[in-house]
Amino acid sequence: MVSALVPIFFSLLLFGLPIFAALALSVTLALYFFGAIDPLVVPMRMFSGMNNFSLMSIPFFILAAELMRIGGLSDRLIELAKALIGWVPGGLAAAAVLACLFFGSISGSSPATVVAIGTIMYPAMVAAGYNKYFAIGLIATAGTLGPVVPPSIALIIYGSVTGTSVGKLFAAGLLPALLIGSLLIAYSCVYSAHKKYPRDPFPSFGSIFRAFKQSAWGLGLPVILLGGIYSGIFTPTESAAVACLYGWFVGAIIYRSINTREFFNVLRDTGLLSGTLLLITAGASAFSWIMASTGAPTQLATQVLSTTDSPVMIMLLFNVIMLVAGCFLDSASAIIILAPLMQPIAAQVGVDPIHFGVITLVNLSVGMLTPPVGLNLFVAMGIAKMSLYEIFRAALPPILLMLVALMLITYIPFFSMALPDLLF
Repeated sequence: MVSALVPIFFSLLLFGLPIFAALALSVTLALYFFGAIDPLVVPMRMFSGMNNFSLMSIPFFILAAELMRIGGLSDRLIELAKALIGWVPGGLAAAAVLACLFFGSISGSSPATVVAIGTIMYPAMVAAGYNKYFAIGLIATAGTLGPVVPPSIALIIYGSVTGTSVGKLFAAGLLPALLIGSLLIAYSCVYSAHKKYPRDPFPSFGSIFRAFKQSAWGLGLPVILLGGIYSGIFTPTESAAVACLYGWFVGAIIYRSINTREFFNVLRDTGLLSGTLLLITAGASAFSWIMASTGAPTQLATQVLSTTDSPVMIMLLFNVIMLVAGCFLDSASAIIILAPLMQPIAAQVGVDPIHFGVITLVNLSVGMLTPPVGLNLFVAMGIAKMSLYEIFRAALPPILLMLVALMLITYIPFFSMALPDLLF
């Protein structure tokens, strides 16, 4: 049945069905024609896949990010990033990466980070004389920091399907995000120095202080969230609700930039995006269930371990599989389908579930930049008014840096495990 399930799924995708429909329908057809179980079990498995306490945090984190975005936080974070590193060669490009890192720590979403930072920084970089392809490729890639730096929606999904602590996963994502951000900033500086792009003068202490003061309320959100989680004041799911209240308070009361109409528009958009994610989660849960019920994880483990028991080769193989899967599946679907299959095998060769979660996330973050399903590419197309091919070609150099970071994160567990070991 599994041998029929995968071709059916990809055939439905080629016919243009939405991913959640292709996932659910492929399971239904496989059960109807090749299985001994009533296909009516599919909607039951879809519901049980969504009926998860950890997944309740996803709509709240999406709402918090939207409230902060329309509340004017993007402008303030960009000004802070300029004040901190705008004086280095290619300071505007480096500031764009740092601003993505800041905003990602609030949104937890890659496309949202590209929209919030790219709509401001791309026109500014082009106006300052930067090559437009370099600018949009860098911003599209830096947007992938959104789901890596905590809090991360993708890590919540991974934790829910593998039973891994979400708090530990959040801690594990910080150093890898800093590593990727540092590589992108270094690339920006070297490229910009070669092209002799302008840089800002070295800032005064007063200008840095003013930038911190203006953005302090926004930067306080990740501090409150992570501090509350690690101190035990609230769970990751409860922290998402706190984030919503904080985001509304800052945008409506402190910055006074959210009116009633905008607030209801944000609620509508959040509901649509949350519903989309949960539908995909439901379809992927049914797909993952049928894989598990047929013993596919055990068979895969036996085949892989009979080929090689080298952790280096197994993790290299898994990286290739996840990179290819990221080209065709969104992060949520890929995590729900692949993580239950691969994580037990990785554990057998000594890879910690926390470490494997970060490896999975970085792989699928690269998938946000690869056609045909790379969401960051489509968002960047709307910002830069370029074709999909032009955006992908522009993003290739920073994608190579992402792959370098992926290899370092895969084979040096320190990046993923240092903070969880320290905090827990």
